[in-house]
Amino acid sequence: MSPHLLADDLSRPHMALDGKSFRTSLGPMGQPADVDDLLVFEDGQFVSEECERRCGYAKVEYWERAQGNGVQMRAEVPCTDSGAVMYWRGTVRGNEIEGSFTWVNKRWYWTFEKEFWFKGRLVEADNP
Repeated sequence: MSPHLLADDLSRPHMALDGKSFRTSLGPMGQPADVDDLLVFEDGQFVSEECERRCGYAKVEYWERAQGNGVQMRAEVPCTDSGAVMYWRGTVRGNEIEGSFTWVNKRWYWTFEKEFWFKGRLVEADNP
């Protein structure tokens, strides 16, 4: 047996959220939803399709862990068009996801932060 590992031997650990997509609504904290979105977890990557379309936020690796009866997730998503970053955090329980994200836009003369909430349902769960 060779002491050198092959690339196939370095496979990623199983990610519980991989292959799942959630149809969500989101809005500024304390206000009604004003955007519909699709959150996609695939191949160890996370993306908000609406944020990607509107603002150039790219797919990024995400972190997850089992916690009680759910799976917690986190993702730090930089904008490819500016210095802005979105910090996503949420919990999936069964077929539902819920959480929040902070949008941070840093400029040399000011930093803008705004909190948003999101809530949604597994796409396959919507199609009986």
